[in-house]
Order: sequence, then structure tokens, then C-alpha cells
Amino acid sequence: MIKVLFFAQLAEYAGRSSCELEYQAAMTPRSMVKSMVGVVPKELTDALLHDVAMVAANEVMIAWDDALSDGDEVAFLPPFSGG
Repeated sequence: MIKVLFFAQLAEYAGRSSCELEYQAAMTPRSMVKSMVGVVPKELTDALLHDVAMVAANEVMIAWDDALSDGDEVAFLPPFSGG
């Protein structure tokens, strides 16, 4: 299983802050989101696939095409700014 965390606006789109997905061989954050199309609200997959969301696995920032492992915790973070 992969635990998926959503933060800020992404959690609002998802209607929850986390979910669990079945791990599949060769899974990446990008393939995981594509597999969620039609299962989760369209606003969420649109934001993840077309905005500049950042992704982390096990509290380390990763690229969208990095391989995931069974048992990983994946977090999607919306773009943010500060000052």
C-alpha cells in the first residue's frame, strides 16, 4: 500500500487529507495520479497533473517520475510562496 497525503488546497479538492492506494509495480507519482483520474474529484487530478504541485516520498522531495516502493508515504504539496 501507498499512503497518500494531500495538503492545503489539494486536500480541499480531495475532500480529505489522506488516502491509501494499492501499490503497483513501476509506480511513480505521475502514474499514480493518472490512475486516480475518474476515481477522485476532477479538480484534484487537474491540479496535480497541470499545476506546479510538488511531491515528496517519505518526507524527501522527489521528481514526478521517480520510482515509488510499496509502503511509501507520498505527499502532494501545492505551490506556495512566503516572505
